[in-house]
Amino acid sequence: MQIDRDVKQDEIQESLRLLYSNVLTSTAVSVLISSLFVFSHTFKEDYTGKLIWWAVMIVMLSLRLFDLAQYRKKSSQGYIATKKDLWCFSSLSFLVSSTWGAYPLFFHPFSDSFELVTTIIILCGIGSGVAIMWSANKATSIMCIVAMSVPYSALLLISGNSYERFIGTMGMTYAIAMSLTAFKLSNFTHKAIHLKSQNAQLLLTMEKKVELRTQEIYRLSNIDRLTGLLNRTAFLKELNQIVDADASTPFALLFIDLDGFKQVNDSLGHEVGDKVIRETASRIASLSQGPLPICRWGGDEFLVAYRYQDLEDLESFSQQLIHSISLPHTISLSKTWVGASIGVALYPQHGKNYDTLIQSADIAMYQQKRLEKGKVRFFNESLRLQIIRERFLSDRLVTAIDDNELRLVFQPIVKSKTEEVVGLEALLRWRLDGEEVSPVEFIPIAEQYGMIKSIGLWVLEEACQQILTLSKSTKNLTVSINVSIIQLQDKDFVTHVRRLLTQLKFEPSRLHIEITESVFATDKSTLMTQIKALQEMNIEICIDDFGTGYSSLASMQNLGVDIVKIDKSFIDKINNSGSNIVHAVMQISQSMGYQVVAEGVETLEQVNKLNEIGVHFLQGYYFSKPLEVEQLNNYLGNHLK
Repeated sequence: MQIDRDVKQDEIQESLRLLYSNVLTSTAVSVLISSLFVFSHTFKEDYTGKLIWWAVMIVMLSLRLFDLAQYRKKSSQGYIATKKDLWCFSSLSFLVSSTWGAYPLFFHPFSDSFELVTTIIILCGIGSGVAIMWSANKATSIMCIVAMSVPYSALLLISGNSYERFIGTMGMTYAIAMSLTAFKLSNFTHKAIHLKSQNAQLLLTMEKKVELRTQEIYRLSNIDRLTGLLNRTAFLKELNQIVDADASTPFALLFIDLDGFKQVNDSLGHEVGDKVIRETASRIASLSQGPLPICRWGGDEFLVAYRYQDLEDLESFSQQLIHSISLPHTISLSKTWVGASIGVALYPQHGKNYDTLIQSADIAMYQQKRLEKGKVRFFNESLRLQIIRERFLSDRLVTAIDDNELRLVFQPIVKSKTEEVVGLEALLRWRLDGEEVSPVEFIPIAEQYGMIKSIGLWVLEEACQQILTLSKSTKNLTVSINVSIIQLQDKDFVTHVRRLLTQLKFEPSRLHIEITESVFATDKSTLMTQIKALQEMNIEICIDDFGTGYSSLASMQNLGVDIVKIDKSFIDKINNSGSNIVHAVMQISQSMGYQVVAEGVETLEQVNKLNEIGVHFLQGYYFSKPLEVEQLNNYLGNHLK
């Protein structure tokens, strides 16, 4: 029977694996003990003979190591072991054991009673190890025990010396006992190997049957179990047939993605989520009465092929879909809502095969969902170029640190009254194949594709290192680092910062972490816990671009903000409405105890006005543009007091 043959083959394979797994250990022990045998005793007339014996032993052991190397090489290439390989292993093991057994026979005439006893004890000890290490093969373990222990024990038994006969009796008894132990241990190991191989073969057989059955079911099944719509495979097949049958007639492909479905699924449970999906599918099907297919693409996504009269008709149909899907779902006497965003691609303008067409509709839907949910967006070529650009940048951003493409530039922050440089803001730059990619473009990509944490930690480490490598005159300079909400939401962020500052021996009070007002629109409790932990390390927290986002005085008071940076848009209007904002911020700063930095200062007139208002610190092109590291030392040398 094939399974029995496979089991036997697996048993040979597993037995050899277990045997060879002990070769290195047994070889190392043999080298050590044989060396002790030869070199630990006083030089006698048998010393040359012992050296010869030891050389033979080393040759035997080298052959074993060579055999191990060959086995590993063949195993890595998928070699199927045979009984011949087992016989080869057994033969080498027997030769090594025989070499051990020959030692006391050859050197017995030169051995004193102490060496005699230690020799028989060591051989018995090695025999115990053999019984365990070679238990995967019964014949090998017993033969090796016999070859090592029996010849010398037999020699001692026929000796005329009663003490030697006693030692020989003990050695022979031990050899017999170890042979019986090896016999039982080998039987146990063989049963374990047999059961393992048998189970593996049964499992493999079952898996093959299940796989064949699954493939058959998959081939036969064209209907999505939950919704009754076509599944992905059937839809693609029908769509392909439509294109092949009538390649000249245009149609539209609508990619529908539900808005808010995850929240429904998470809050109300999968059972309610499934009912919403079924009812949504029913609404889509009732509106899509034409001959073209519709399907559940997966999760909360649906595809609809639609034969339209003109773009106005297509727009109207899409809006009907959104309206119908957005109607409340009544489930268990309660109502819940989901919305829909739709991307539309036209055949053949946006794709002449279903792969391109679906991708185009997906791109349009994805972009619309990012900009504003609950709307329809038609695909166009600029969208494709935008997505291609985004994917290109995301792929390259993964290796940007390792490729040394990222760097920091530093913009000075000065005291308003004296124009003394007191700090630097570290700004991230990316030079990609000679092109300077704007942070406005690549930072959102880093956040979206999960790279902002690693990049943010690199910025922190690089900025601190750069400050430390500047001249000694910068020892009191602070460095400001921009940190995203995603970094702050990372529970390990504070730990990473603490470890990095400790590792660099960087004074925490010299580090300012800048966050935008958008943090106040997220989970405040979590973020405030993180920020408070940073402040407890003497790191100062700065609100960046103040006045452009979402913040509240209550949140700022609870947070205990150290510094507020007024956005450039207000500085540009300092002679008009911006002046009122700056005055208000300064008045609040006096009561709340934070310091104020004005960003984007570009003219002497702005400097004078901000000084008049009493702003503490200034930053902008009037004092310096962001400087490369190479330019920074010269600048600081000329401007530090």
